[in-house]
Amino acid sequence: MSIFDTVLNRITIRGSIVGTRKDLEEAIQFAVEGKVKATVTSAKLEDVIDVFEKMKKGQIEGRVVLEIAKQ
Repeated sequence: MSIFDTVLNRITIRGSIVGTRKDLEEAIQFAVEGKVKATVTSAKLEDVIDVFEKMKKGQIEGRVVLEIAKQ
């Protein structure tokens, strides 16, 4: 990864101590082949209380991105 592109594009890279380099290569190949799908929904910032309630009840699948309204 280019440090310049990573910083400019605000990319977050996380690591794990679980698995081998071969496991990592296979996981990345799955993503390249489109076999990994992210479940992401969006909600308005003013709905954050509802989002937290759903999260506490285990009613959220994947991730929720909160949208901040532009002024």
